[in-house]
Amino acid sequence: MESWIYISGISLAFSIPGLLYSYYSVILFLSTFRYPRYLADSRSVRETPFVSILIATFNEKFVVANTLDALKGLHYPREKLQVVVADDSSDETADVIDRKVTELNTIGIQSVVSRREGRAGFKSGALNQAAPLLKGDYVLLLDADSTVSPDVLIKGLNAIGRNPRIGFVSFRVGHYNREQNWTTRLFALQLDQGDTVSKMGAYSIDAPYSFQGGFVLVSIPLLRHVGFWAKDSIVEDADLSCRIYCAGYRGVYLSDVRIFSEDPSSLEVWKKQAARVAQGWAKCAIANGRMILGCTNLSIWRRIVLFSTLVGPFQGLSWIVVTFVSALGLILGLSAPSNSIFSSPIYVILVTLPLVSFFASGIYALRIQKILSLRNLVLLPLLSYTSSCMTTAIMIGFLNGMRGKPGIFFRTPKHGPEAAANKQYHRDIRLDRIAIAEGILATAALAMSIIVLLDGVWPLTLTLAGFGALTLKSMNLSRMFTQKSIPTSSL
Repeated sequence: MESWIYISGISLAFSIPGLLYSYYSVILFLSTFRYPRYLADSRSVRETPFVSILIATFNEKFVVANTLDALKGLHYPREKLQVVVADDSSDETADVIDRKVTELNTIGIQSVVSRREGRAGFKSGALNQAAPLLKGDYVLLLDADSTVSPDVLIKGLNAIGRNPRIGFVSFRVGHYNREQNWTTRLFALQLDQGDTVSKMGAYSIDAPYSFQGGFVLVSIPLLRHVGFWAKDSIVEDADLSCRIYCAGYRGVYLSDVRIFSEDPSSLEVWKKQAARVAQGWAKCAIANGRMILGCTNLSIWRRIVLFSTLVGPFQGLSWIVVTFVSALGLILGLSAPSNSIFSSPIYVILVTLPLVSFFASGIYALRIQKILSLRNLVLLPLLSYTSSCMTTAIMIGFLNGMRGKPGIFFRTPKHGPEAAANKQYHRDIRLDRIAIAEGILATAALAMSIIVLLDGVWPLTLTLAGFGALTLKSMNLSRMFTQKSIPTSSL
């Protein structure tokens, strides 16, 4: 058998999972047009159940005060509210929290702080430590930088009471530093698009999806039923989502209700966050795979969707294999340009159609939020390429998760509304294995793109060149020569 057949076979085999995932995203996008907009009806709730608000914090001195202050403006009886702060901080954040908790108690909102020795289990460990303190019928889970709108509880409780199967309500992620720089604008657009497709679309067809831990209202009896948070998870929200769905419950998504948070302001930080999620989701798939696939409370297609969501980061590995194997086949003369799958009109069309959906869903996400403008539209082509610079880190994170390697809960740096004054770099670039792998693959991709260009395989050339250039850009290599030391206090 000729070598080009092996190369094409490998490329196609690794393309199939990514294509299936991409076409499922197309289905979700089309389903968003069925999304019922009345879900965010803000009429007063008939009953006002006791609601706890649980906030996990770790050295968040620049943002946690705003988060706690926003709770004072909630349109909800203060005697029916409780605030629990699960604080693992080792800096002056603890003083900020204590002061704000005193203020909340003074105005009639029951508030308490849960602290512990060490950080065992990271965020999930802190949440489990604080769980026995929760008194409410429901709990609003927030991150340290989550800024709520006054009517979030009324709208959330209205939605959760529509169906006894509903176990949680997730809210759209807002972005209070959206206009800080190009990276924050791109990150905000990515989340806008992701929320629109994966949550609006999934809700419309009653498909499972993973909520985000800082933007969700959950039934406390249900939390007790599923055993609260996994002890060793670095993606506690994805793990909890799986167990809630497998318990026979579903979620509802409120597209028009936002909880605002801070977006990462550099590609490097964004990439580290993506790698942590990829590793955590892979570990979650291994830990919960048997439970998901054998769950009788879910139909077969919903089990497949839920499991496939967790292994979605596999697309990073499949993309690397497909592009590099195809490029090496051309460079080594093992495959003629005409035999490359990137020269096949059918393959190019199959890959391109989800890309059309990608742009259409981005436009729709901007439109429904009433921020559709030329200034935001020009971000879409850049976003499609920016995601490629995350590929190496996501691939390595996914492989580490599949190996069961313990993960580190990478904390995205938060600088608060006064970002310019508070800015400090959270974790400097290091010549670790991921950085070395990124540099090697990016440099190889740029070199191969030149050779592939000479062979006239344009789709593969553009793919390799974009990946290589943006990966090197995201590494911010100049800091390696300007920083003399790495502060360890924030690691």
